[in-house]
Amino acid sequence: MRCPNAQRTLRPCLDVLKAFLTENHFSGLLYHSLLASHLRRNGFEVRHIERKDYHDVWVLRLRRGHVPIGREIEWTQKQVCFFLKRHGLRYPKKEVVVMVQGSRIKAAFNWNRGQPGWLSYDGPKAGRRSGKQM
Repeated sequence: MRCPNAQRTLRPCLDVLKAFLTENHFSGLLYHSLLASHLRRNGFEVRHIERKDYHDVWVLRLRRGHVPIGREIEWTQKQVCFFLKRHGLRYPKKEVVVMVQGSRIKAAFNWNRGQPGWLSYDGPKAGRRSGKQM
């Protein structure tokens, strides 16, 4: 079921995000951040999103997060295609190339929107402690 006010509430949020990114000289990274938030909402830990400056190639580096073991490839393809569909491009799942190595996922696809550049998310590393040490 779709929320009837979703379009009305989504538009101001996108306008605020665009204004923030433009003000901080990150305006080319709008689609990077939208894709990252979409993937995070769907169970992935986003590590790095990059749009190459050749052939409109996007490269995603993710961690499995809450995605079930064995379903990483299918779920990644489905979520990338769903994101692209929401932004006006019907994209076949077989065109989203996904490679899995342990809990790491690397995906690539072609899309002509956005500016070349990358966005990296640094989470806590395994084994790193936070807080004061005695």
